[in-house]
Amino acid sequence: MLSNILGGQAFTVARAALGGLARRQEAIASNLANIDTPGYTRKAVDFEAALRNRLTSGAAAGGLEGGSLLRTDGRHLGRPELPGSNSGSQAMGRDVISSRNDSNSVSVDEEMSLMAETQLRYQALTQTVGTRMSTLRSVIRGQ
Repeated sequence: MLSNILGGQAFTVARAALGGLARRQEAIASNLANIDTPGYTRKAVDFEAALRNRLTSGAAAGGLEGGSLLRTDGRHLGRPELPGSNSGSQAMGRDVISSRNDSNSVSVDEEMSLMAETQLRYQALTQTVGTRMSTLRSVIRGQ
């Protein structure tokens, strides 16, 4: 009941995406902390695929058809991308090749770029959720 009041599936997706982004930030911090550790293998968190699969599997229960929004008119837009999805983005790709002799797979430039992107996505989601909560607060107060 409470999840329906808070926005149903959209609120659930935002909450799951925030959790995934927080775990990604932890992995980036760990990678940067171990930048000088010989043989350290870079950690990566790719939660978007798991989130997409969960949404697709629960689509029928949430009123969605086949994991996408129901199109009632040919002029409607297609399915929007999930927050943090990497379609059209190269952030999750490993374009940087390490030339280090200590077998450490961490690139400072790549980690810093990924950290900035993760922070922007996290801020956008928290602002969206905050706006929704503010709207609900106003409705409850009758303002």
